[in-house]
Amino acid sequence: MYIQKLTAASLALASIASCTKHLHHFSTGFLNKNTNSENYLLSNTSFLAGDTVTKGHVLDFAVEKCIDSDGNVRCTKPFPVKEGSCYRFEWSTNGALAHTTVEVKDAGSGEIVYYRDTNGEWKPKKNEIVYLDFKPKIWGQGNETVDYEVKKCDKDDEL
Repeated sequence: MYIQKLTAASLALASIASCTKHLHHFSTGFLNKNTNSENYLLSNTSFLAGDTVTKGHVLDFAVEKCIDSDGNVRCTKPFPVKEGSCYRFEWSTNGALAHTTVEVKDAGSGEIVYYRDTNGEWKPKKNEIVYLDFKPKIWGQGNETVDYEVKKCDKDDEL
């Protein structure tokens, strides 16, 4: 459990370093105990309606580790979400007989904060940094590639 939390935290920090345009300010705030760095990142990371927040492909979570023993990546990179904002999840799984569900997890604790069986929208209840994993739901299936994209909802489509 400790290693899983350490891995998630490391992925979160690596993702923050690679995705924020305010890296210098963030890292300065991270070291300054008077600044809440997560809130700083969230308040200074803005996406417009329809913008892609994150996308890519990972193996499904058949092996329940973000990085398995063979070095395969099975979770997305962490990304920030804002309370009350709307995010649209879309994913597809390769395979003749495949169905996966998405679990949105807190990057620090690994706790599930949201779950979906199909593409759709989500409004977070608080500011946080999250990552996604995709669980295979057909017995005997798994180890399939999942292509995913998270976008800000269009203004007309917001929940």
